Amino acid sequence: MSADQPRTPEQDASAPEPAPTTDEPGRPGRPADDESARKPEGATATAVEEAPAAPKRSRFVPTGGHPLGRHRAGGPLLLASGLLTGLFLAPVLLDQLDYDIPRRAARAARSAATAWPGNGEPWFWPSWVALLAGAVAVVLVVVALAGVRLPDVVVGGLGLVLAVTTARAAWATLEVVNGRLWDLIPVCLICLLAFGLAVAGTAQSRAPDGDDAGSGAGGAASAALGGAGLAVVLLVGGATVAHVQAEGLGPAGPPQDVAGLLSIRAADAAAADDLAGPWVPQLDAAQIADDAAATGYSARHRDRAALLPVLLVRGDDVTADDLDDSWWLTVAAQGFDDEAGAQQWCAAAGLAPPACVPRQLAD
Repeated sequence: MSADQPRTPEQDASAPEPAPTTDEPGRPGRPADDESARKPEGATATAVEEAPAAPKRSRFVPTGGHPLGRHRAGGPLLLASGLLTGLFLAPVLLDQLDYDIPRRAARAARSAATAWPGNGEPWFWPSWVALLAGAVAVVLVVVALAGVRLPDVVVGGLGLVLAVTTARAAWATLEVVNGRLWDLIPVCLICLLAFGLAVAGTAQSRAPDGDDAGSGAGGAASAALGGAGLAVVLLVGGATVAHVQAEGLGPAGPPQDVAGLLSIRAADAAAADDLAGPWVPQLDAAQIADDAAATGYSARHRDRAALLPVLLVRGDDVTADDLDDSWWLTVAAQGFDDEAGAQQWCAAAGLAPPACVPRQLAD
């Protein structure tokens, strides 16, 4: 068809529309034309660039963490921390009450309490293990009250330390039962509960993505105080039973085995530190090689305690080159500034060496 020939309406309808250009007023150009216009001269056309994929979240990368009061592991860990805190503070608090039952409870607690602040002589676990457990317990309580967010790995690590340390103290339950140290059963219960709660908290340390429906700092304080209160109640309850036995209203007997001697020494530790001087009269001594010998010496020490105030110390508690920690000594509960004062006490009591000799307590 020639250019001069007129077009019919059907041909006009079937003809494609011309592509819009930027020369037409009010008609924007196509994006492809704009993109090609912005490309530098000599560049070739490329496919549409894909948006970068979001990085996958690794399960091993610590997140922002969760407040311990709202963490699902917080409840068990804070209750365990409260139990240990109550156990360690019980000697300080209960010694302020001038009654037999609270003081018995304080003496029992010293078998597991740290040297500071309760002036304990822990034999349930090594002293440094008790100190580590106490430090972790305090950190957990302070962090929970402050509302600090902790990554799950940190919560799990603190719970693991608490579980391992309390496991050592819980193991002493066997020695307590074998030694018939019934007044220490509450201490065993505290250690067993703290161990179980620490294990439960460690197992739950992997928190969900969001905060758990806890009660925050208020709930943390309640859990810690509840644990501390439970520890004191258990200790006082055990001391009440021991008081009843001492009054002849129940089964009683001397502590058994080496664990029995350790419990007496721990109970007497505070009184030994409060003596007026470092020199004391030694009234009895024996080298203990097994549990049978320990039970026999425990009975001898108890007989002397029925006659006059005495304390039980170990060989490494005195400054003597001929004694080590296998020796156990019964000393009068009276201190003197020098050796002569202890000798005069022996003479006044009608006791001559070797029945009564001066010993100097170590610092």
